[in-house]
Amino acid sequence: MAQHRSRWRTSGARRPLLSCALMALLSFVAAGSVVLAEGIVFHVANRCPFPVWPASAPNTGHPVLAGGGFLVPPGKSRRVVAPVTWNGRFWARTGCNFTANGGVGAAAACLTGDCEGRLACNGSVGAPPATLVEDVSLVDGYNLPVSVSAVPGTGAADPSKCAIAGCARDVNAACPPELQVTAATAGGGAKAAVVACKSACLAFGLDAFCCRGAYATPAACRGSVYSRLFKDACPAYYSYAYDTTATTASGCRAREYVITFCPGRWGGEPDGGAAAAQI
Repeated sequence: MAQHRSRWRTSGARRPLLSCALMALLSFVAAGSVVLAEGIVFHVANRCPFPVWPASAPNTGHPVLAGGGFLVPPGKSRRVVAPVTWNGRFWARTGCNFTANGGVGAAAACLTGDCEGRLACNGSVGAPPATLVEDVSLVDGYNLPVSVSAVPGTGAADPSKCAIAGCARDVNAACPPELQVTAATAGGGAKAAVVACKSACLAFGLDAFCCRGAYATPAACRGSVYSRLFKDACPAYYSYAYDTTATTASGCRAREYVITFCPGRWGGEPDGGAAAAQI
């Protein structure tokens, strides 16, 4: 996996990073000077026409939030409270079935973003590819579009600095065969569905795609035809480790944030991700 050093934090000056891989993953930064007594609130909303199982993983020394994973049905949201100093990431899992193992871990239970077959990831990081919510990044691949915004009236002096838009189109629909992750369709048809799109680093493991070894500097790692595919579909997201054109939320200071999976019409144009499905 390419090195991706930024993470959303609930205090401190470093900017957040959101990466899109086979799941959607998020890390936030909120100012310690504007916080609720209970902490920072994340409204995790699902606008997809199918259920998603969001998950979170803390960085070392920080607590697990909401058990590390939960179900959000279509059109619903889940309120998650974090300590003001929390540092970590969120992503979404898709195509999950925990019936066979009771949600306690075994073989993979989700088509994308699986964390050791568990419903409650309990701090484990999901398997790529997935869209990462840290700013928003596709460095590890893509499974769902995601947007980030601040809840109006919760301390953001300039709400535009807290907004990261969704994708202009579905990456899975444009994913080349060599990057595709597929699964059988629900109707049992002969044609498998593309459920995620790997990054070139994940698919091929080459230093040039992973920005490591001789390519471990911004000057040497300049992206590829694959990262440009991600960038064309999702201009606001990080498309490779040293992408300097992604939208960040470095100037955002708010007490409540909305993380929206499928912020626009599924497979259609984005709506900018300015509000959650229901909060």
